[in-house]
Amino acid sequence: MYPPYSYPYFCRVLSHSAAGIGVAEFILPVIVLDAICFGEKDDLDVIVSELLEVLSFDIENPFMQPREREKAVNAVFTLLDVLRHWAEQEMEQLQISPKGKSKRRSRNSRNSDHTLDVWPIEESISKINQFLKRIPASNCAVAASCVGMNSRALRFLEIESRSKCALRIANNMNTKQGYLTSQHLDGIDLDLMHDLLGKLNDFDTMVIISQKGQRHQSSLTRRLAQDASERELCGDIESACQAYEQLLDTRLNKEEVADNTRLMAQQGLLRCQLKLGRLDSVINQAYGMTSNSNRAEEMLISNPFIPSAAEAAWRLGNWSVLDEVSHANFSENVHDVNGNHQLCLSRVMDSLHSRCPSKFSSSVQGARESAMTSLSSAARDSYSQSYPHLMQLHALRDVERVSRDFFDGLSNENREVLSDEWSIRLNLSSPDYTGSNVIVNTRLALCRMADEPIAEGLLWLDIGKKARKGGLYSIAEQSLTHADVAFSSSLTTSDIARESIGKVKMQFAKLKYATGESTTALNLIEDCIPSSILHLEDKELQSLVSHPEQSVDNLGRLLLQATEWMVSGGLKSGSEIRSRYQTVLKLVPQWERGVYSTICLWSLNYLQYPYLLNFIFRLSSSFSLRSSIAKSTGQTGHDVDNNASRANAIGCDEKCQKLLIDSISHYGIALQLGQKHIFQALPRLLAMWLEFTAIDNSNRSEILLRSQSEVNILIKSFISKIPEHVFYTALPQLVSCILHSNQDSSKNVMQILITVLSKYPCQTVWACNWLRFSKSPEKQQAGNDIFNGAKKKLLMMDNGKQLQGMLDSSKRLYEFLLQLAKFSPKNNATSIKMTPPNFQVPLTCFIPPIQSALSVTPGALDRSDVNEVFPQFVPRMRAFNREAKVMQSKAKPKRMSIFAVPATASSRVASFDDDDDQTVYDTGEMHFLVKQEAKGDLRKDSRVQDLSNVINRLLLSRKASSGSDSRRKRLRLHLRTFSVVCLSEDCGILEWVPNTDSFRSLVGSAYNPQVPPNSIHRRGDRITNYNNVELRDAFMKCQDMYFKKGDLIGGAKKFEENILQQYRPFMYWWFIQNFPNPHAWFEARNNFTLSTAVWSAVGHVIGLGDRHSENILVDTRSGECVHVDFDW
Repeated sequence: MYPPYSYPYFCRVLSHSAAGIGVAEFILPVIVLDAICFGEKDDLDVIVSELLEVLSFDIENPFMQPREREKAVNAVFTLLDVLRHWAEQEMEQLQISPKGKSKRRSRNSRNSDHTLDVWPIEESISKINQFLKRIPASNCAVAASCVGMNSRALRFLEIESRSKCALRIANNMNTKQGYLTSQHLDGIDLDLMHDLLGKLNDFDTMVIISQKGQRHQSSLTRRLAQDASERELCGDIESACQAYEQLLDTRLNKEEVADNTRLMAQQGLLRCQLKLGRLDSVINQAYGMTSNSNRAEEMLISNPFIPSAAEAAWRLGNWSVLDEVSHANFSENVHDVNGNHQLCLSRVMDSLHSRCPSKFSSSVQGARESAMTSLSSAARDSYSQSYPHLMQLHALRDVERVSRDFFDGLSNENREVLSDEWSIRLNLSSPDYTGSNVIVNTRLALCRMADEPIAEGLLWLDIGKKARKGGLYSIAEQSLTHADVAFSSSLTTSDIARESIGKVKMQFAKLKYATGESTTALNLIEDCIPSSILHLEDKELQSLVSHPEQSVDNLGRLLLQATEWMVSGGLKSGSEIRSRYQTVLKLVPQWERGVYSTICLWSLNYLQYPYLLNFIFRLSSSFSLRSSIAKSTGQTGHDVDNNASRANAIGCDEKCQKLLIDSISHYGIALQLGQKHIFQALPRLLAMWLEFTAIDNSNRSEILLRSQSEVNILIKSFISKIPEHVFYTALPQLVSCILHSNQDSSKNVMQILITVLSKYPCQTVWACNWLRFSKSPEKQQAGNDIFNGAKKKLLMMDNGKQLQGMLDSSKRLYEFLLQLAKFSPKNNATSIKMTPPNFQVPLTCFIPPIQSALSVTPGALDRSDVNEVFPQFVPRMRAFNREAKVMQSKAKPKRMSIFAVPATASSRVASFDDDDDQTVYDTGEMHFLVKQEAKGDLRKDSRVQDLSNVINRLLLSRKASSGSDSRRKRLRLHLRTFSVVCLSEDCGILEWVPNTDSFRSLVGSAYNPQVPPNSIHRRGDRITNYNNVELRDAFMKCQDMYFKKGDLIGGAKKFEENILQQYRPFMYWWFIQNFPNPHAWFEARNNFTLSTAVWSAVGHVIGLGDRHSENILVDTRSGECVHVDFDW
């Protein structure tokens, strides 16, 4: 080691350059470790004192910039992390390998110089732990929160709470606690944790912490402050505004409010007022707060309120107030980074209004630097935290683009405020229905400065529409009023304004309907519809629609909306409703929604036919439609005893059959016009068609026979009119009905499959090829007929021969995979050698059976002009790895590997198809699990994946809104799915889920560093040991208490006493050890929590069983929970 007197000179040299400082930070843990092991007690006390001083600095210290303060705190945290990691790893190595201790000592004695000291392992670990205990985690949490390291601060608090909990357990201090109670929140700063969770947007945990704090008798002021921040976070801005006002109201709050709490409430109130668009109130209250605080000698706005007042001023166009507050002498002392950006952006808008190019350039540069500073700080926590700062940069880009027109002296007629670039940027940004989106606010101000009322009105209309959908009705009403004023000023000069006025009225009507004023809403729309329109002939309709304020399309929308409200309220008879729907179709025959909504017409006629009503009731996914039908008929949808009686009722009524045929026809027409409702219309169409034609016609009823024939003729016409990729989305439903009882229906199903297979052979082959290997001879014949029919159609294509060869080779490929799945290795072999067959075409012609390659891209369903239906970036298969791994489970599945090449290079690597070694073209390996279920059916696994994809679409399609819905959308709830391709009924190939490990394996590998090394509670392998007879017997006693004695409470108490108290959880520590970065730790833990919650709900609904710890996987990179093996 270096002599002690050399350290000052060493540090002095390093501190003179940036590179030297980096070296100093790198070697700091080594220097401190040396002082811990060999230094004097006074030296160690100095180090601890200095570290604590860094962590307990004064945040208002003018001698240290925020960035430098952050670096100092981060250096301390890095030092503590390294020392803690060293101690834990050394301790684990000693405990896992008992011989490691003697080996290390002998190695040190051989390699070290006897004149120098060595670090003894056990003593060093003990001294490191003693040193770390002198740096309280609570101090670290406070320091981390002060510099914006919110994830790290939260982790420090949680580690502190678990440390105290472990201490209580060790001292047997928890024996008097009630059963199933948690002590992890006892003894820590709940207020700080509440604030941290709010900054991290973890609303649900934030509410739990708030409830825990209330049980601890928090003060009224603190409860009000927490309630206000919770409401603001969840998007209930109106309630948050009221809570902040209550916090500031001394008549309601008799307690003495601390200055920092009052300041927080004042800033929160102004922030909420800005989001609600109450800009005049913001300015007035900012002046009022300043006068009440007695901090300003004149009526200038004090520092904390300047940013909000400045933003309100430029959004309102009050340039005199903006000039006053944005150039105040003391405005530079604002410490809030968001407030700094508000001020910088205010100066940008002020300089643009004053037409000063030089001042504008410097202001933009300052605003950009401010946004980048905030972005760099927020990016440590999560992307959602940094997203608002990205939007600030986008807003600056909009201002810069428009500024060129202002400074070039262009007239209003030549200025181009709206552009395609603006629309694209706004569409790509996440919607904010409070109207506080900085992009939208900036554009409104720019439109006002450019004197562009049309552009301003369109923006207000968009804000009002989104606010209404989000449940922010006051914002919606205010925005729509602004839009009406903007458009009204240009009615005589702009066709867009005249058309948009009608849209504004529609939004006003929907707003009234949403607030319960249904009669007023209906009158608003009916006043815009000519009264004679329902009685005119087809030719007269087009000539009538010459109203100066609306187009044919707008009139059709108004009529459809009014009709839907009449249906919901039961205000018109069935014939009147039918006439209105038919008028809508005549006005806008190419409007997909109009055709799709016509199905509501038939539901009214179903009221006369209870059996048909029950048939449609089961097919409808609309809760409101089912509720209105059931309410009108007094039925619940379960009044029909069985399928046979329902089928007989439908089969004997010609009018009932006519209504059914009309419904199928309208669904088909809607699918031809667009695919917006594909996942609602297509499954219903197929279900109605296949179930209706499956009705037994043993009585040879001419009426039923004719109706069934008419339906099949209608479906046959749809095969050539509906795009092939639309039918592709329902392949499982179609394949399952290949042997339909109705011969014509079976032919139609087969023709649809032939059409889709010939259009997309590379993808469809994986869904249809198993039919040729089915246990049913009829399905084998049907599969062969489908492939033969597709090959005939492929002859007419340019690359038809190659695709034909691919279809022929697919049979050999399936035969090879089936042999591999059924192969039973001997002597418990862990790997096998396999010999892939030769194919007529290169293996690169096959699309790999992975979910991303076999799924239609969302853009292909949203737009009709998309040429590429499937993703093109998916790699291709080049060659099989000849060695397959045998998994050691009961079914002995095999993990097969395939070398992958980029899709663009697939044609260049055909000569390497027989090479089972990796080549320069390979991008890696794709892994699959090939298995056979001895008693199960892999089609069940495939159906569960299909159901999971449906659930994901439902979770993704929830319209984001303010309040709980927007919070749920921010949670990113979804199920992790993978591809399951059936090779036959009992064999299949499953997509390997990468970077995953079983829940049992992760728990077994985790350890609790807060427990003594020799304790049985330190490692998780005690829980996962299948041979642990004590654990198994204890669990069986808990089960017997419930199943045999019926005592659920007693069983729960036994479970806590014998299981939870004796086998402590370890999954928390796995996240700590696997994700050392605090941001990655927080994100991974949230991913695990959310994915586990969704899987638990889905599993409960579908009765998912066999959920042992080997069938639950965890992604070791993201923390996401993945369920596998659904053959329960």
